[in-house]
Amino acid sequence: MKTFFKILAALLVLLLALMFILPLVFEDKIEELAREEINNNVNATVDFKDISLSLFRNFPNFTLGIDGLSITGKDVFENDTLVLIDNISLTLDLFSVISGDSYELSRIVINTPQLKVRILDNGLSNYNISLPDEPSGETSSGEAPKSFKLRLKSIIINNGRLVYLDGESELEVFASGLQASLSGDLTADATALNIKTAIEKLTVNSSGISYLTNSKLRYKAKINADLKNEIYTFGGNELLLNELLLNFGGSISFIPEGMNLALTFDTPQNKFKSLLSLVPVIYARDFEGLDANGDFSLSGNVKGVYTDEKLPSFNIDMTVNKAYFKYPGLPRPVDNISIKAKVSNPGGTADATLINISNFTMTPGDNTVSTRMKIKTPVSDPDIDGKFNGEIDLSAIKDYYPLENGDALTGLFVFDLTLKGKMSFIEKEQYDKFIALGSMLVKEVKYKSSAFNQPVAISHAQLNFSPQYLDLVSFKMKAGSSDLNASGKVENYLGYVLAGATLKGTLKTESIFFNLDELLADEEKEGQTETSNEAEGRPGESTSETAWKVPEKVDFTLSSGFGKLIYDKLEMKNVNGKIIISDETIRIQGLRSEIIGGKMTVNGTYSTRDMELPKVDFRFDMKDIDIAASYDHFALVRQYMPVAKKTKGKLSAGFTFNTSLDNAMMPVYESLNGKGVLTTTKISVDGLNTLEKIAGALSIDALKKLTLDKMKVSFRFINGKMITNPFKIKYKNISGEVEGWTALDASIGYVMSMNIPRCELGPDANNLLDGLVKEAEKLGVDYELPETIKAGIKIGGTLSNPKVTTDLKQSSDDLVKKAKEEIVKEVSKELHEQAQKILSDADKVSKKIMAEAKKQADALRRNADNAIKKLNKETDKQAAVLMEEARKQGALAEFAARETIKKLRAESDKQVESLRTGADKKAGAILKEAKKQADQVKKEARKQSDALLKK
Repeated sequence: MKTFFKILAALLVLLLALMFILPLVFEDKIEELAREEINNNVNATVDFKDISLSLFRNFPNFTLGIDGLSITGKDVFENDTLVLIDNISLTLDLFSVISGDSYELSRIVINTPQLKVRILDNGLSNYNISLPDEPSGETSSGEAPKSFKLRLKSIIINNGRLVYLDGESELEVFASGLQASLSGDLTADATALNIKTAIEKLTVNSSGISYLTNSKLRYKAKINADLKNEIYTFGGNELLLNELLLNFGGSISFIPEGMNLALTFDTPQNKFKSLLSLVPVIYARDFEGLDANGDFSLSGNVKGVYTDEKLPSFNIDMTVNKAYFKYPGLPRPVDNISIKAKVSNPGGTADATLINISNFTMTPGDNTVSTRMKIKTPVSDPDIDGKFNGEIDLSAIKDYYPLENGDALTGLFVFDLTLKGKMSFIEKEQYDKFIALGSMLVKEVKYKSSAFNQPVAISHAQLNFSPQYLDLVSFKMKAGSSDLNASGKVENYLGYVLAGATLKGTLKTESIFFNLDELLADEEKEGQTETSNEAEGRPGESTSETAWKVPEKVDFTLSSGFGKLIYDKLEMKNVNGKIIISDETIRIQGLRSEIIGGKMTVNGTYSTRDMELPKVDFRFDMKDIDIAASYDHFALVRQYMPVAKKTKGKLSAGFTFNTSLDNAMMPVYESLNGKGVLTTTKISVDGLNTLEKIAGALSIDALKKLTLDKMKVSFRFINGKMITNPFKIKYKNISGEVEGWTALDASIGYVMSMNIPRCELGPDANNLLDGLVKEAEKLGVDYELPETIKAGIKIGGTLSNPKVTTDLKQSSDDLVKKAKEEIVKEVSKELHEQAQKILSDADKVSKKIMAEAKKQADALRRNADNAIKKLNKETDKQAAVLMEEARKQGALAEFAARETIKKLRAESDKQVESLRTGADKKAGAILKEAKKQADQVKKEARKQSDALLKK
């Protein structure tokens, strides 16, 4: 017995030793394989902080841990993080690791994953990182590559976050607090899959409309999976979205043509309040205490085959009868709510879908609002039949819907609109066939809110509808001492809303006095609001500001005239101009105003075609602008000419600049380029640290407070650095020339060549000069100082702490010459950097063009390959049927069938060749055209670069 226990103890020690030793032996091997597998399969930068192997966690299996896994995009998605995961735990079969032939993976646990999916407007996606499959064949060594094999029985996700941004379809999804699990034997031919998913906060926006805001989602499913035959049967499936519970049942099976669907869903609890939980403005306000009742039902089904070309039949029915809701503490409900809606399709195409909201009525307070809408052929030619009408006493809203503290609303809103006809009537301008009649009217509206410092009063506003356009007959508003009148027309509004056509219109605004500072809430209040929003920030998404996006498919002209306009304490008089919005760009034309003692005209553009880096390109013409006031109101002056703060006088200037903008709509100064000319009246400068240092060096106290004659300064912006050409200055009987630069980091480099009468020099400077004469006399040189001394002054350091070097010797010319050479060298460096940036940007654009073309070409070839596979499969199927039938009829029939099959395959081969050749031809044409465009981009960039370097 003692021997047995000794053996058992020895085995236990050996086992424990192996549990420590084996992970150390295989850890490097696993890490090398993991990196190899990843790098061989993705076009992205993949990294992880650490990898570990253990036998203790899931004995007798290995547990592979990967910490800090990140996947970052390349090319157009460079530095864009697709995946960031704190930790992944994978359970590997012990004996598969020891054998080394393959690694069997049975369980995956993913902790705190963050996923950001982006699809650009052109369809490029950051998740399409899989490398194309290599042609099949033997490896050079003749050995089969090692790999992971899935023997999965469970997948678990803990505390996940998702951001989905689809620029192509204008869809945004934000999810946080994601918990998910899937369990079942995925290695078996048939198994029961258990799925649980929970999302704490789910936000869904589409085309600027919020459908879900911080909603909760729960999904629980049990699926009987026939993995061998790809048939999945649903049972006990529940989806809870906020308070709305849906049950699912049915099956999905995969067939050669696509998917065969037989699904049903309904609501087991007919509570109207559960439907209200999907309405963001209601769910966000005192929802728990909301009193609601009424009959509600929602049900639907999907039956039939789904393919790329064919939809199954589906029906969705929703009814609400005699429902109401009432907020706690408010005197009145919104009652008599009735809804009857149905969405159906008999199967076939999406164009066969019928949307029918036959009734939607409710009574808020003493008013009634009703709607009906039917839409047929929504894809090819939307056929609309709808009516909307109602009257709302705005002063009664507070009785049935809780307003924000301090908010007040009064007035009347009346609307009556009828739409009937096909979209094609509008497109063909057959307006007599389309009915679009009605109006919206607001009267004596007064709105008090914390968002505004002053109550807003709209005495009258009327919008009339016709098939051709919306007519804003009048809009009259007052807010405090401000007034605003507007009128205009909006064309093609139906095409814009229903078919994505371009919206066109004109708007004219007029005001005698408009004070935006008086109207808008102060910055402190705005900051509090932003902080509150940040606390509820969208999961996975930065809560920082974003530049304003100019809408697509809008062609709008705004003409404005303001007698006096005040914004950010800047007072502008006689403001007139035109603003054109088109092609995702705002164009300002001839915007004139009287401003800070002078006049200013602005022309330019603001473009968000590239939303990642919006751009502005402006020309400013200023006349007789107060210099000190310009420091307070213009960021460019504060950045590059802080001397303006201590300068009295007026300036006139004409200059252009272009730059990219950051998220706060401020210039990215590194990208700032432009040029201009500035002239001044007689000016005085007092208290400037640079002048005080020059005055000290020359012993001329009068230079501490300068009064200069008129000046003319030419300057350029190159990569954010302002470079001034040589300009002359004159103060009493002192004259000189100045040139140099101011950089973004406030560093400066200026040189001054000055002619100073000896009588202006202080005693220290004159003593220095007298000493030079005596030194010359000792050497036997008869030298007499001129009445005017040349002084070289070099100014470096920074704007706040300038470093001044002076030279009154004969070498002053050398000082100036060397300083000028440094400036020329600096300018040349900036020009070369800008030229290189132009070429670099062009290279990025050309690569983007080629990447998009390659994507289109690959898609064409892929579609052709799929069509060829389908054709070959169909040919094989027909051949098999022919031969099977022939065998039943004897040898002669078999011989005839073989001949028929030969012809069938020959015809199939012709079609295959035609498909492949056609796809290659189209793909080649796309790539050729893209190459042409890319070469043109590079050619233009080279032209710009060469022109810049010739300056």
